Amino acid sequence: MKNFKKASILVLVLIMAMTVFTACAKSEPAPKPTPEPTGYVDGTYFAEEPAFNAETTWKDNVTVTIAGGKITAVVLNATSSDATKGDKISEVAAGNYDMSVAGSTSPWDVQAKAIQDYIVSTQDTTSIAFDAAGKSDAISGATISYGHFFDLVNDALAQAVAK
Repeated sequence: MKNFKKASILVLVLIMAMTVFTACAKSEPAPKPTPEPTGYVDGTYFAEEPAFNAETTWKDNVTVTIAGGKITAVVLNATSSDATKGDKISEVAAGNYDMSVAGSTSPWDVQAKAIQDYIVSTQDTTSIAFDAAGKSDAISGATISYGHFFDLVNDALAQAVAK
């Protein structure tokens, strides 16, 4: 009978231990972290200057693409007041827009790409300081005036803000 009591107590202790371990093992899974809101709605947004520049006869524009709430592409371009010309990207590709006559050492499209890449890689359109002519030394390889392009990108991003 003594062995039966010992065996019963041992079985009860084992059952209690298993109950405790089983209860601890059935904890709820940790909640998944909520992704940080970006404030931008995915899509493609466009902004352009209101009028042609009287001096250059170009009206600059930007196209900004948002995916996953982030800026994934920026395209700087311009249209000419001369209907026989294409957009600036097409004119550069055709060899009809040579900036070397104005003293530039790199073509417009190369400088535009440096600006576009900067905006996409940094996701930043507000921290660069520009002089009165819209120029800055912040982006290597960009010697054109590009402050107004940042303004246009910000105009496009204003359209992308989640309401």
